[in-house]
Amino acid sequence: MEVTKVLKCPKTGNKLRFDVANSVVVVEDSPITYPINDGIVDFCPEAEDRISASYDGFASIYDSYMTSSSLSMKLFNMLFWGTDSDFEAAKQVLSYLPAEFDGVLLDVPVGTGVFTDSLYARYPNATIIAADYSMGMLQQAKKRFEKQGLNNICLIRADVAKLPVIDGAVNIVLSMAGLHAFPDKQAAVAEMGRVLHPDGSLVASCYTKGDSWRCDWFVKLFGVPKGCFNPPFFTKDDVGSYLEGFNIKRQLNMKLGVYFEAVRK
Repeated sequence: MEVTKVLKCPKTGNKLRFDVANSVVVVEDSPITYPINDGIVDFCPEAEDRISASYDGFASIYDSYMTSSSLSMKLFNMLFWGTDSDFEAAKQVLSYLPAEFDGVLLDVPVGTGVFTDSLYARYPNATIIAADYSMGMLQQAKKRFEKQGLNNICLIRADVAKLPVIDGAVNIVLSMAGLHAFPDKQAAVAEMGRVLHPDGSLVASCYTKGDSWRCDWFVKLFGVPKGCFNPPFFTKDDVGSYLEGFNIKRQLNMKLGVYFEAVRK
C-alpha cells in the first residue's frame, strides 16, 4: 500500500502529497507543509521539549545501553535492571508478530530499530511506518534500515498522542518500551486504538513499577527528571486498566516489566 494512503495531516486530517524535490510534505487544500529532513518526515517540527531532547541526547549510546555491548553498560543494566541486555525480552515481544506479513505496521516508538531491523527484513511486502518523537533516534534507525537494504519503511517524527495516520488503517501496532515513556498515556492508547483496523492488534512491552526498589529508584531519580520515563506507571496487575478500548489477549510478565498483545473491544 502507498504510504500516502495511510498518512494524514495531524492538524487538519487532510490528505498528504510528498514533494520530494522540495523536501516537504504538502497538505492538500491547506497552506500547511511538513519538512522532510534526510528522508524523515517531521510532523512536529516546532516541538522542542524535555522528552525529545532527552532521547536525542541518548540516541548515540542507545544501542549500547539496550544491548549491553560495553562492560560499563552491562554492569549498569545488571545493577538497576537485573539483566545484562534486553535481547531476550525483545525476542519474546517480537515472537507475537507473524513470521510473514504484508499489511500495514506502525512501530511507535521505533527507537533506533536495534531489535526490529532483522524482523522487518522478512516483511518486504509490508507497509511499515516507523514513528518516534526523537529525530536523533530516527536518524539512527534510518542508518540501520538502509544498511539492511529496507526500502518499505517510512520514517516519521510524530507525537503518539496525535498520530498522522488515518482511522483503521493499521493491522499491527508495535510499541516496545513506549507506554512508560508516553506522557499522556490515555491519549496514546486512544490514538493507537483509533488507527488500528478492527481486526488489528497492539503488541507492546513496558516497565512496570513495584518489581525492584533499585529499578523504581532509578526511574524516580533519573528516568523521570530526564524525561525518559513519565508517570503514572502501572503494575503488572493493572496493565489492563490503562488500556481503555482494548482487551488483553495474552500477557507475559518479565522480571521488571510486561509484554502483551491486546485487541480492540
